[in-house]
Amino acid sequence: MIEISHSKDTLNVLSVDFAKHNKPYDIRQRTRLPHYLIRLQTEGCAHVWNEDHYDRIEAGDLLLYKIDDVYELKIGFNNPYSNELLPKISSMDYFLMIQGTWVEDWWAAKDRNPVTPIRLDERLIMIWRQIIQEKRRIHDSMEEVLQYLTKAFFLMLDRLIDESNSSQAKSRYVPICNHMKYYIEQHATELFTLQQVADHASLSISRAGHLFKEVFGQTIMDYAIEVRISMACERIEYSKMTLEQIAELCGFQSYTYFHRTFKTRTGLSPSEYRDRTTHK
Repeated sequence: MIEISHSKDTLNVLSVDFAKHNKPYDIRQRTRLPHYLIRLQTEGCAHVWNEDHYDRIEAGDLLLYKIDDVYELKIGFNNPYSNELLPKISSMDYFLMIQGTWVEDWWAAKDRNPVTPIRLDERLIMIWRQIIQEKRRIHDSMEEVLQYLTKAFFLMLDRLIDESNSSQAKSRYVPICNHMKYYIEQHATELFTLQQVADHASLSISRAGHLFKEVFGQTIMDYAIEVRISMACERIEYSKMTLEQIAELCGFQSYTYFHRTFKTRTGLSPSEYRDRTTHK
């Protein structure tokens, strides 16, 4: 067990890994957890005990169990009560078992549902893998690295949970709209079309645009411009590139269009923005 602390906060990373199952898995008894458990189903399905019944867990379902919660996991069963097996078993999940005052504070900051569907965000999975790799380093593990990775992981979890809970009425559309949103963020500096965004979500152009506007209150291209302007502001403030270079690198086809859009969005021209941020 690696115990890491910062000031009065402690994080005890007990176990962290991923598991792939192609055979039935059954804990066979319900136990009260002596630690916090975070588990994310990434492929296939499973069943977990929730108060007085089994919940079916699908890819994208996040499990949050606190100390003393009753936990039971079954994988590979079509019916967890009769133990009827699935014809084909393929399940994968990531898990983290942890203790510490920092996690206690994180848990207490909000209501935590035991099962929450979230977007399968590659950035979260990447941090999870880095925590796994750092935990496996026996002789040269750095406590500070593990601490910051773990805290970043929980903050990323909060963001994804907030996205999922943003609107109960729209919850069925949030995952697919977040999928489009992530595509826009990844390709904001490129010239992409509405068709490409819609294809990424396996939707028609009209359906993609309608759902995105319903969930986020803005159009797909409006959000793309918002991301590009945000990137431009950062580069104007922290780089020595010319404004023309910044416009091109941030996905604007011409400096004239960039100048007009930037001033409309920020109230300042790019040069005025640079002058103001340079002389803070």
